[in-house]
Amino acid sequence: MKKQIWRTAATIVLLFSLIYDMSAQDYRDVVFLKNGTVIKGFYKELFPGDSLRMETIDGGVLICAMSDIVRIAKERTSLYVVNIQDEASLPERIWRPHGYRGFMEYGEETNLDDSGLKMSSLMTVHGYQFNRHVFLGIGFGLQNVEYSTNGFRLSFDRRVIPVFGDVLLSILNTRITPVVDCRLGYSISGLKGAYFNPSVGVDFGISPRFGGYILLGYSQQKYKDDNDNTDKKLKALSLHCGLHF
Repeated sequence: MKKQIWRTAATIVLLFSLIYDMSAQDYRDVVFLKNGTVIKGFYKELFPGDSLRMETIDGGVLICAMSDIVRIAKERTSLYVVNIQDEASLPERIWRPHGYRGFMEYGEETNLDDSGLKMSSLMTVHGYQFNRHVFLGIGFGLQNVEYSTNGFRLSFDRRVIPVFGDVLLSILNTRITPVVDCRLGYSISGLKGAYFNPSVGVDFGISPRFGGYILLGYSQQKYKDDNDNTDKKLKALSLHCGLHF
């Protein structure tokens, strides 16, 4: 008689469990057996007074005799389920997203024809990143030209202000990537004339929109010599480093 009452009570509990499953998908069933086994899964079918069919959490199906069941409970699945994403399924990180991009840099240039002539510069470039690899912008800067010979240093009274277009190519879409840069423009003050500066270097990404870079290249500045009114060129080895944002 007592067994019959207990089986009836268990049947009622299971029926309510089925109804509850429809409104609480964050829970699952836990069945405790007399032999100490604990089955976690989802109640699928009940045969009153006979057996219970369970779908286990690993996808299997298990049928338990009602006489072997000690009790039935529920637990939250969020406490036990861990979402694991395969690395290949994660979205690819874009280190150079399209949109506005700006650069601030400091540079040193050593003249190839005259070791006594040196230039230092501050440059800024602003433009648009079209995709992960191509940037187009416009820049300008201020160059200070110094000439040192026999222990004397002469700074030109005129400062050189180049204005130029800039094309920057990032070879890879990774945090650290080789880059190719080309600047072409005109100096509007000081040594007036065409300005040309191709270079190669490395970009170090700290975040997708912020990082640093180093450029090594060749710089050429045309100008007119005031003494003999002839066109001349300053040819220099350039080293620029800066930050982009």
